[in-house]
Amino acid sequence: MEWRWITGDCWLGCIRTAVPVIWLGPLQWDGQHAAVYVCEPCLDRLKAQALAHFMERRPAAV
Repeated sequence: MEWRWITGDCWLGCIRTAVPVIWLGPLQWDGQHAAVYVCEPCLDRLKAQALAHFMERRPAAV
């Protein structure tokens, strides 16, 4: 599947409108669904947060 940037509204943090956004995934709330889109700066921030989280995690003891 090819991901495409479209013009739309960012659903994360900045709440900018009419900017290039990419589909991040579905949101489910109270039985309803919505497609969540994010702009590049917010996506970069989210990826950095996720990477920091993954780097802080330690493997579980075996």
